[in-house]
Parts: sequence; C-alpha cells; structure tokens
Amino acid sequence: MGQNTISEVVKLKRRLYVELLKLVRSGELVKKIASLSQKMITKESTRYRCCEFKERAILDERIKAVLGFNIAENKEKSLEDLAALLPHKNESDKIVQVIETACDSCPIDKYIVTDACRNCVAHKCVNACPVDAIVIIQNKAYIDQHKCIECGKCAKTCSYNAILENQRPCSRACELEAISSNADRQAKIDREKCVSCGSCINACPFGAITEISDLVQVAIEICDGKSNLAALLAPAFVGQFGYQQSAAKVKYALKKIGFSQVREVAAGAEETAYLEAEELKEKIELNQTLLSSCCPAFKKMVEKEFKELSNLISETESPMALTARAVKSESKNTKTVFIGPCTAKKEEALKNKEVDYVITFTELVALFTAYNINLAELEAEEALTDAGKLGRQFAFAGGLENSLSKLIAVDYKSKQVDGLAKLKKELYLIKASKNDYNFLEGMACTGGCIGGPSTMINQKAAKKFVQNFAK
Repeated sequence: MGQNTISEVVKLKRRLYVELLKLVRSGELVKKIASLSQKMITKESTRYRCCEFKERAILDERIKAVLGFNIAENKEKSLEDLAALLPHKNESDKIVQVIETACDSCPIDKYIVTDACRNCVAHKCVNACPVDAIVIIQNKAYIDQHKCIECGKCAKTCSYNAILENQRPCSRACELEAISSNADRQAKIDREKCVSCGSCINACPFGAITEISDLVQVAIEICDGKSNLAALLAPAFVGQFGYQQSAAKVKYALKKIGFSQVREVAAGAEETAYLEAEELKEKIELNQTLLSSCCPAFKKMVEKEFKELSNLISETESPMALTARAVKSESKNTKTVFIGPCTAKKEEALKNKEVDYVITFTELVALFTAYNINLAELEAEEALTDAGKLGRQFAFAGGLENSLSKLIAVDYKSKQVDGLAKLKKELYLIKASKNDYNFLEGMACTGGCIGGPSTMINQKAAKKFVQNFAK
C-alpha cells in the first residue's frame, strides 16, 4: 500500500506540514494560520481547479485535519478558533476523512455498455435499474449518466456481461469496498467497513482523502518544553529517511528536536512474541487457531466483518501498546509519540491511554525539515540497543511468524497472509473450518509494515535494511 512516488499531492502535503510547523515554532500559529493558504497559493501558483480561491478553500479544509480536527464536524469553525484550542486530543475514530471540496466527483462513467450488447428481448438491465437510467437506443442499451446512481445492478444482471465497471481510484484501492459514491458522485466512506488502512489516501489523484493528524500537536508539545516526550520508533523505520542514514542518526536527530528519549517498538514486539507464543501453545494443545493481533487494520476487519471469529484474535497487546506501557511505567508524566508507517495505528491509539500521539514517517520528515535537520549532514549518532532480531523483524510480512517459530518447540502449522482481500478469503476458510493451521499472521499491507501507506522507500530495499539492522 505504500506510495513511494513523490507526486504533486505528496509535495503539497509536505510543504503544508512544514509551513504549519514553522508557525508553531515562531509562536504565530493562531495569528497567521488564516492567511497561510493565501501565502501558499497565489495567482501565479499552479492550479488544478477553477481558480486560486477554490484551491485555498481546499487547503483550509486540509489544515483542519492536520490540526487534528474532524473536517465534517468543524465546517463552520475558523482556523484561528481551532488553532486556539490546541493542544487538543482528537477523540473521533473517523481517522480517514474526505475533503468534499477537493473531491473531483470522478466524472468517469462507472458503468459502460459495450458492443457486446445484443439488444436481447429480456432487457434485464432495463428492468433491474431502480432509477430508470437505462433505455434502448438504436438496438443497444444506453445508460443515462445523469440518472445513474452507480449501484451496479445492471452489470450483475446482464447475461452477456456487456456492461463493464470502471472504478474510481479510491474505491479500486479499497480492498474492503468501504468507499462508494453518494448521490453527487462524491466519495463516501462506509464506517462500518473502513479499517483506516489508508490505501484510499494514496490512491486519490486529487488528494481529496486525508487523515486526522497529531503532527501540529506534537510540535506544540516540543516547543512548549514542559512535557517529557518519548519517541516510539516502529520497526519499519530503518532506511525510510535515506539509504545512507543510519538508525543511530535518526535517534540523535529526534533528541536534537526535543524528544527526551527514543525507544524501539521492536522491544515491545519481542514481548508480544513471548506472550503470543504462550497463547499459541494453548491453542496447539486444543488444536485451535490463533489470529495475530499486532496489525490494527486486520484486527478491526475481523471484529467488523467476522465477529464470530473475533474470539480467535490473540489477547496480547500490540508492540506499540506494550512499548508505551513500559515507558509510562517508568514515568507517568512522559508523553508517548508513536512514529510509524501506519494510518490505522492512529485509530488504535484512541483506545489506548498510554499512547498519546501517533505521527507517520512522512510527518516526521516535515519535523526534521522545520527544525533544519538534514540527516546527511549530521555527524553525531546515538545507538539503538533496545531490541534484537526477534522484535525487529516484525516490520515485514512473516516476521512475527518467524519469531514464534523460534519460541515454540513443538511442531505446529502456521500461515502468513498479507493484503486485506487475501485475508478476507482466508477468514472465510477459517469460518468454514477449512484451514489446517494453528496460527495466522495477518498483515493488512502487502509486504507488512514496510508496505504501509506512509512508507517512503521501495519494499524490497526496506526489507533488506530491516534484515541487516536485525542481525
């Protein structure tokens, strides 16, 4: 799911992050935030919509999400008012948001009648359409796109498969069919299906889908200087900030910014492995199946779409949760900031009081930029020694499975599956008792965390970096 291409959308988001962080550092966030969109988008700026005014309106909505607020619930509130409320703890689990003004409504005809149409007598497509959008013109079915609600009933009922579906990018990227279009053809998220995996965010060419961010609030905490902040680095961080930049440099840079301590979440992953191994031993004795619990998107999918299988999910907390707990046990006043490639972790953190903030690798790059830190120019380093291979290999698909195999002496079968669509098929097999293994490692992102929505380098390279670091 990772988007490694530096598109114009990515550039715009990074520039916005940096500009907001500069305002935080200067102490002028509330004072100047209302004019930020005018500063960033001028008459001479490249435009993708009708005028600079619409571009600015879209940017203002995006700013609300970066400040940590639900866009839809704060439509009428000004940026100054929202900025004045910071630091603010987001409590909305609707992490993934649609910026309505940015959505192009994808004027792509979703359903198209091809030359395979035989103008049959039955006219099943005409009869199936609930809004009378299909008529017969010159011996061929025709879809009135102004009436079409994109329900797909015509395509399903056509005996000749003459009606083809052309999906919008966001819905095509969503493996759980959580995105559709409303009556105005704008993207609509089905909250009953969405697991905050973030694949739609990268897929939208207009940047009309975004996520609620903790970035500005973390920057405020850093500038305030009153809180001890602990950076919790996800195992997939190695190599993400430049092929030549060591893990030790990343740790030093984080401390230079203002974090009082830096922890590897791989340490929590090791604890997860030990605890999950004990659970698995019990399942093996009973010849039952255990589902992994460290990927929040996979876990959420099971809970939403396979409720009858939710009792199979491991009760062991995620590496992020266990690492945050370890930090809090040493100092209750320390605030924890998870840094990783995952959008779904933001939703997981809402239900965990020991994880205060979550930012992504992309957002951390903006922090480095705003603080004028260039990793390539740093000479100082500070080694990371929190964990070993057992926890560090959690970053890629099969890592947890490998770790458990080192901890369990008895023979058992396990399986690793990555990608929500594949996992969904696998869960149906488990539901039908057609699986022959005791453990399923489920990772929502293809390749595991190194393929997360906020990763910045090629998966193959990322895996090599992690493997070398884990030795």
